[in-house]
Amino acid sequence: MTPMTPQKLAQTRILDVNTLARNEVDLRTYPHRHLVLVARPALTHSGVTQLMEGVEYLCQFGWELVNVTDGNPLFYAFLRRR
Repeated sequence: MTPMTPQKLAQTRILDVNTLARNEVDLRTYPHRHLVLVARPALTHSGVTQLMEGVEYLCQFGWELVNVTDGNPLFYAFLRRR
């Protein structure tokens, strides 16, 4: 797969947690302070666990969780860069 560029991500400001898990995005040059992480339910999990794993991962790099919402069927985590 082709890595997602910060410029492409900046257009939507929404990052799929699977893209993050596959290390297909580099957020070091992401130009905005806020980001939305999205997870979809799968057969083996509800999506919440995967979403929170992504949040925990991004916390290591200066992102903090602001809010989580259930968009049925999607789950969203709203993050802010410290």
